[in-house]
Amino acid sequence: MPSAAKRLELSTIGRPIDWSTRTNRAIVYLSLLALIAGLVAALFQRTPVGQSVLQGLRWGAATFLAWALGRECDPDRPISAFFAAAGALVSAIVLGSPSFLFAFWFLLAMRYINRSTGLPPGILDFGALYGIKFWLGFSAHWTIPLLTFPTVFFGDIQRFPRWARYVLPLIMPVAAVILGFTRGWSFAIPQWGWLEIVGLVGITLLMIPVLASYRVVLSVGDRSEQPLKPHRVQWAIGWISLATLILTLTGTASIQELAPIWAALAGTFLGWLLQTIRSRTSNMGSEVHRT
Repeated sequence: MPSAAKRLELSTIGRPIDWSTRTNRAIVYLSLLALIAGLVAALFQRTPVGQSVLQGLRWGAATFLAWALGRECDPDRPISAFFAAAGALVSAIVLGSPSFLFAFWFLLAMRYINRSTGLPPGILDFGALYGIKFWLGFSAHWTIPLLTFPTVFFGDIQRFPRWARYVLPLIMPVAAVILGFTRGWSFAIPQWGWLEIVGLVGITLLMIPVLASYRVVLSVGDRSEQPLKPHRVQWAIGWISLATLILTLTGTASIQELAPIWAALAGTFLGWLLQTIRSRTSNMGSEVHRT
């Protein structure tokens, strides 16, 4: 009988909210508070009820999605996800609603790469990632399929029939060429100031120590209960960092649209920094106690 990791299941990358886990309960409450805050804030501004509800839903969804992205970026440090959630909520208040389709695309791709559920993606998971990728490539920019391309090789496509092993990787560059040709290979690169460029590149570079810290991973897959593989977690961190920077600097998506992703990156660094400070403080305290 084939192992669970080799079956062609319909979907494996969903991560249900386990209500018995304190951090899961906390993010549900936080997202609900964000939803209520958005609704009340809009009503105080005499916004129609329907639009007020939508604003509340956007604030709550941005908070929750940033948290979900944060725990994919930093599976061993739950606090990082809450830093990400807070950052996304502030961004939703200040800048406005992000692009939820971009957030879903990043979330799916991260779960392909780091395999946080412990199992390779199923048939419907491939369909979802390819569908979002095609739509973003059509509606946002033709380079999206190229940025999605590396994720295919983390999906264990050798499980599929031989023809699929060749077709699945080829679809993305072919789609990028077709979309690029029909759009005249256009790039609408914004006029960035040096301060903005330094800020964006700086956040990206801050992910290097986080990536280096994952030579060993303590977290296990939700479904397999096996330890996550360090190289997968490191690849996931590297991919989301570079992809977010490329999309932003090239003008493919704005900072507002990618706010949950930028919040997840910043939150990941803050979580790593907090743990590092705590660890060094604890070590210093132990040395003083011994002396």
